[in-house]
Amino acid sequence: MAGMNHKVAEIAIREKFYIPMDIKTCALQDSPFDELLILATCNRTEVYVASEKPLCQEDLVQYVCGLVGENPEQYSHYFYYKEGEEAVRHVMNVCAGLDSVAMGEDQILHQIGRAYETAHQYGATGLALNKLFQEAIRTTKRIKTETNLSKLSCNIPFLAMKQVQKTFGDLDNKTVYIVGLGEMGSLMLKYVQENTTHIYASSKTFANAQKYVDVLTPVPFEDRYKVLGDCDVVILCSACQEPIITKEEFISVTKAAKDPVPSSRLVIDLGSPRNAEASIGDLPGVEYVCVDDLEKIVSENRKLRMVELETAKEILEQGIGEFLQWSRMDDVAKEINVLAEKMVGSAHEEVEKLLRSLPELDETSAHKIQMMYERFAKKMANEYLYKVKDRNPSEDVKVFLKCLGGES
Repeated sequence: MAGMNHKVAEIAIREKFYIPMDIKTCALQDSPFDELLILATCNRTEVYVASEKPLCQEDLVQYVCGLVGENPEQYSHYFYYKEGEEAVRHVMNVCAGLDSVAMGEDQILHQIGRAYETAHQYGATGLALNKLFQEAIRTTKRIKTETNLSKLSCNIPFLAMKQVQKTFGDLDNKTVYIVGLGEMGSLMLKYVQENTTHIYASSKTFANAQKYVDVLTPVPFEDRYKVLGDCDVVILCSACQEPIITKEEFISVTKAAKDPVPSSRLVIDLGSPRNAEASIGDLPGVEYVCVDDLEKIVSENRKLRMVELETAKEILEQGIGEFLQWSRMDDVAKEINVLAEKMVGSAHEEVEKLLRSLPELDETSAHKIQMMYERFAKKMANEYLYKVKDRNPSEDVKVFLKCLGGES
C-alpha cells in the first residue's frame, strides 16, 4: 500500500490528491493490478494492492499521482509505503480508528466499509484483499463492542463542536449554518441541535436539507450567501473541487448582514478539498478552523482512553495474527487440498479393486462399501492434514508435507 495522511501532509497538499468518484470508479474497473482498493477521506488518500508480480513504492506513487494528474517527483516525499505484514498492521489500525486524528472514531469504519464494497462491486478485489478487509472490519467491530473506546472517542464533528464551545461558550441566541448534509454534515447536525434551535442548512440536493425541516431551516445551496452574513457559526462539510465560499463574497455578505451583526464569526471547514478560501480567516472578527487545526484538541481526551486503548490493541493483535496465519497458510493449504484429494482418489482405486473381486455383491452393499472407504479417507485427511495445518506453524506444516512426499 501507499498513501498520505494528516500526519505527513498538510491539507493544502492532501486536497490535491482528492480522487473524485468517477475517477475512482474508472480506476477500479480498469485496474493494472491483480487486486486494488482505493481509500480517500478528508484525512487520507491510500491505495491497497495485491499483486503476483513484484511492486515497489515508486510504482504505487506514480499510479496515485497519475490518477490526480500530479507530478510524482514533486510529491513522492509525502507518501508512505508499506508491504506484507506492515501493510496488514496499517489497514487494521486505520480501520479501528487508531490512526485517525480522533483516535477511536467510528466514521473511518464506515468509510473503509464503503471503499471495500465499491472495490468489490467492480471486481477489483480478490482473495487477498477480501480476506484482509473483511478481517479488519470484523476486528474493528469487536473493538467497538468489547471496549468503551468509541464512547470516549472524539470524531471530527465532535471536535468541531468542541471548537464551537471553546469560541462561544454556549450557543444560546447563536445561529449556526451547516453546508453539506452527507455523513459528516448529518452527524454535525446531531451535535448542533443539542445546543441550539437556530440552525440553517444547505445541501447540493435541496430535498436532502428539507428532510430535516423539523429541526432547521433549509436553504437552497445556490442561496447560501443570502444567510451566510447573519450566522455566528458556519460549518462546511460539502464535497467540492473548488471553494464554495470565497473571501470576496464573504466580505460582501457580512457587510450587508442584518442587525445586530455578529461581533465574531467562526468558520469550521471540514472539507477536503477545503470548502472555503482559508484567507477569510484573515478578516477582522473571523476565526477560520480547518480539519488540521482540530487535531490540537485531541490531547484533551487522550488520558481517558488509555486503558480502553490497551484492550483495543490486544484485540487488534488477535485480528492481525489471524490474517497473517491465514496468509502464511494459503500456499500450504493448496498443497494440502491436493494431498487430501489424492487420499480420496486412492480410496476409490482400492475399493474398485475390492469390488471387482466380489462380483456377486449386490449394488446396495457395493455402494455402502464405497461410502465407507471414502469416509475413512476423508477422516484420515482431516486428522492428519487439516488438523495439522490448523494447529501448527506454517514452517512445521511444510516439513510435514515434505515427509508425506508433497511439494510445498
